[in-house]
Amino acid sequence: MVNLTRKPNIFESILLIIGVVLIVLGYVVIYRMYAVEGFLSWALLQTLFLWILMILLVILAAVNENMKEELKIMISNQAEELKLLRKDLKRK
Repeated sequence: MVNLTRKPNIFESILLIIGVVLIVLGYVVIYRMYAVEGFLSWALLQTLFLWILMILLVILAAVNENMKEELKIMISNQAEELKLLRKDLKRK
């Protein structure tokens, strides 16, 4: 049988916590900079751009880890299917 459900591993849980902290902390920092300097400041634009890049890196790391885990499941399922095909061919 094919196992279609999988539980998140420790790395994904840590990545989720880091992502939530990054979003909240970045929002607070950017809001404070906006309150002090106004909208059109170079430091605010740099901070906003770097914050978005860090969020994208966390998302990419999570997607990469998920693909790795899914590929591991698919490879084990294919290996099991090959074993069953070999057994079937030996019987004939």
